[in-house]
Amino acid sequence: MSGGRAALALVLLAGALALAPDRRPARAHDEPTGFFPHSIAVGDLNGDGVPDLVVPAAAQRQVTVLISDGRGGFSHNQSLAAGTGPSWVEIGDLDGDGALDLVTANTGGGTLTVHRGDGRGGFRGPEEVPDVPGAVSLALVDVNRDGRLDAAVVQARDNRVLVLENHGGRLRPGRSYPVGRAPHIVIRADLDGNGIADLVVGSFARHVLTVLLGRPDGFAPAADVPTGRFPHYMALGDWNRDGRQDLAVACAGDDAVVVYTGDGTGGLRKTATLAAGVNPHGLAAADFNGDGLTDLFVSTRSGEVHTAFLGDGQGGFTPSPPLRLKADIIALAALDLDRDGHADLALVSASHNTVMTLRGDGRGGFAPFAGGDGRR
Repeated sequence: MSGGRAALALVLLAGALALAPDRRPARAHDEPTGFFPHSIAVGDLNGDGVPDLVVPAAAQRQVTVLISDGRGGFSHNQSLAAGTGPSWVEIGDLDGDGALDLVTANTGGGTLTVHRGDGRGGFRGPEEVPDVPGAVSLALVDVNRDGRLDAAVVQARDNRVLVLENHGGRLRPGRSYPVGRAPHIVIRADLDGNGIADLVVGSFARHVLTVLLGRPDGFAPAADVPTGRFPHYMALGDWNRDGRQDLAVACAGDDAVVVYTGDGTGGLRKTATLAAGVNPHGLAAADFNGDGLTDLFVSTRSGEVHTAFLGDGQGGFTPSPPLRLKADIIALAALDLDRDGHADLALVSASHNTVMTLRGDGRGGFAPFAGGDGRR
């Protein structure tokens, strides 16, 4: 082949490659965290109207605070000290000063760690809350209706939820409530629509969800709902648009998401099981395709496949083409990182020790933010 024909062939080949569909896994920006990040919490920590992230590092006694820059990246990455084995973190205003604080459950040390926010993205502390053995997750709720956030802590060792009451911004032990054996993750809900927070706790040993209905003086006796094997993260929404809160849970042992509809009194009825890939963990609900209906996104820890399920508004879901990432995603959040009105994704990779961010296009698709790394 002559030099001219060879050059032309190379040009044509390059053009064909440029036009060919990209079959490679999506590239997400990796923001470093501590070793073995385990969960994620979302809140506007500096008051700029853009959600920020907090991620505990279960193997490094720290939580990582990521302040969003409003363009899909992060302007600040700060590490805060925590107790041994921090596995969960919640965001809320404990002391009523208008600034969001952090509460971390330290599974290894049997403690909680509190950091007080200044409303500008900074924190003071840490303050240790002792004698909470086996604390694996928690929810901040006003249990006793006094206008202050209390901490409802799941204790895996004792198979219970322990309420730490808020006394002037300090957490003190109160009542406890039994739940299923080997409880793991708790989520706040309002399943009976009375405006008082309920709790739902997934239990590994019995494969049940324990529902604790909030009352003015605490929680009503627990009711157990059968679910799949090894329930992990849960998500809330109104799948069938009946005005009642529904729930979904990622069940790692069944490679599935189990979907429930709520009856408005606290009851949950199983209505669907969605095939979710191998070892699903993370789960979030949002309108990913802009049709005004609630969708689900589930992540997996094996197989590098993560899936959006688009809701039909009648309680059904249809899977979208899977998103492929070379990462195990243990937890995730749906949030608008770049203020374009579309739901983006923040994905916690346990093996990469990072938070990965992807931009939602408002049509159910996800891609790297501008520049391919989450920064502009």
